[in-house]
Amino acid sequence: MANAYSTDDLLEFLEHAAERGLMPAATAQALAVAARNVLGILTDGEKADLGGLDIDAVIKRFVNKRAKDFNPASLKEYGRRVRRALELFLAWRADPANFSVKTRASGAARNKKRGETAGASGSTSPPGPQIEATPAPLPGTYQSSLAVRPGLVMTLANIPYDLTRAEADRLAGFIKMLVVE
Repeated sequence: MANAYSTDDLLEFLEHAAERGLMPAATAQALAVAARNVLGILTDGEKADLGGLDIDAVIKRFVNKRAKDFNPASLKEYGRRVRRALELFLAWRADPANFSVKTRASGAARNKKRGETAGASGSTSPPGPQIEATPAPLPGTYQSSLAVRPGLVMTLANIPYDLTRAEADRLAGFIKMLVVE
């Protein structure tokens, strides 16, 4: 599979990167969702070789075709994420042995460092929220996380790759039903 630069190869790379800890799983999933959406507008021939694509033109096609489905901020974010996914994929393809992803420290990691420093001086800080590992998504599905409010991230698992608008509306109705007023 040397020199494989298809859309499927990109998505497999993102899955591999998450599984192997090359990048945070949530980051890989967010990049994969953007790549699936943006690159989903390509013809089969274009999907077979991403190496020669003008990504800016592809993103513009996506925006023109799907502008009614997303708000402007989401369209910009999808463009940014698909560029980043391709950049990481090409870097990994060029030199897998030296591939690494620069990540920012999360709030929990920064708080942990502060807690260790504070703990050395005698003060203690309350423990952070408990994070439970979510099981791996079923075949043909993915999971995605959403920051609901500061300090609270919600993860949806087993989202079908081919989620329909009707299914999304049903899911949104279910979530609205959970509201405590």
